[in-house]
Parts: sequence; C-alpha cells; structure tokens
Amino acid sequence: MLSDPIEKLLARTEILRVPRHRLATFGSTRIDYHLISTVDEAPNRTRLREGTIVSRRPAILTPDAFRDRFEGFGDEAAEFARWISTAYRDLLRGLEYNFSNQDRAARVISEDPRLVAQRMLADFNARSVTDQAVIRCPDGAWPLALMKFTLDEAASSFPGHVRDLERRGMFSPDRGEGDRRRREVEALFDSARRDRSVIEALGRKLREHGLFEEYEDRFLSLF
Repeated sequence: MLSDPIEKLLARTEILRVPRHRLATFGSTRIDYHLISTVDEAPNRTRLREGTIVSRRPAILTPDAFRDRFEGFGDEAAEFARWISTAYRDLLRGLEYNFSNQDRAARVISEDPRLVAQRMLADFNARSVTDQAVIRCPDGAWPLALMKFTLDEAASSFPGHVRDLERRGMFSPDRGEGDRRRREVEALFDSARRDRSVIEALGRKLREHGLFEEYEDRFLSLF
C-alpha cells in the first residue's frame, strides 16, 4: 500500500501535454502516453513508461462493476478505485466508459526527469504531434496518474458525447425499438464473422437503421 495520501500523490503529478482531439462518440479512440517518473532509489535517473490507452465507444450506463472499466493498469490500480469512483461519480453514472491500457513498455534512462520531459516536449512541438500525452508523476503512483488523466479526458468529451447520443435518440422513450435494432445488428455481425456473404446484408441494415456511422469501425474490420 502506498504511504502517501492520494491527494499528495496527485499534487506531485503534472500533465505536461494533452492530445488535441477528444474521445470519439462512435468508435474507439487511441491515446499514446508517456509517463515520466523519478526512480525512487536514484533521483537522477528517469523511469519512462509508454503505451496506448484505448477508449471504447461510450454507451448508455449499465450496472457493470467499476473494476471492469479499466484493463491493464497494473496491480496497484485497485488501491485507487475507491477514490476514482467517488471523485468521478457523476461522469461514471451518466455514460459507461471503458478503457484498456495496451502496448505497455518501461525503461530506465540515466538522465534527470525534467530534462527527459523537456526534450520530449520539444520533439513533439517540432514535429507538430497532436495525439501524444506526457505526464510527470511519482513512480509508484503511475496507475493513479494514468487513470485520472484518462477520466479527465472522458470528462472533457462527455458533453459532446451526450449531444451526439441525444441527436441519435439514444435517450428517448422509444429506445426499446433502438435496442431491438441493435440486437438485430449484433446478430448480423456474428453471422458475418462466420459467413462473409452476410456482410452486404449487414451494411444495408446499418444504413437502413441509420447506424452505419456508429458501427463503421466494426463493419470495416470485417474486411
């Protein structure tokens, strides 16, 4: 168990760069991140953790347990779940967000963390990179820093997601018909994975129900 209270750990966490794009309402979003930490036993050395956060398409809230919303955030992540679920109660009750931490890698660099951060930011600025996140945080609290950053991104995207879903009638009283259509579409996806001749019928059904944009990534993946 970490000895520092969560508030102190967050006070020592700094978001140096955020992606310019918001999370997508329909389809998945990928955010590459770089976590910079001082190696506790060697202050002049840097531990650099890198990977990709995949945010799945937000859905209308279901009663899934909070622990199922994050995958691949390390064994220590469970220590922060209670604080995160309280701090982001309204966001997590409004829509169901699920995140996966993929392609994780870590290495130690024989250089001061501030210099590593400065060099990385200068490189991204010079190349006009817009989809990379850079975070400086305590070494043992990297899951907390990454989870909080991810939910802050979701919170910034939340109003747009609600507007998009409202325009699609996802919150309307007749959503039962929408659920029926989605069950029909899911059945066609299952069939299309086994029988490619079903793909054409699936495409027609998606357009007929006005759902093609929402399912576009999954549909194209069949090819």
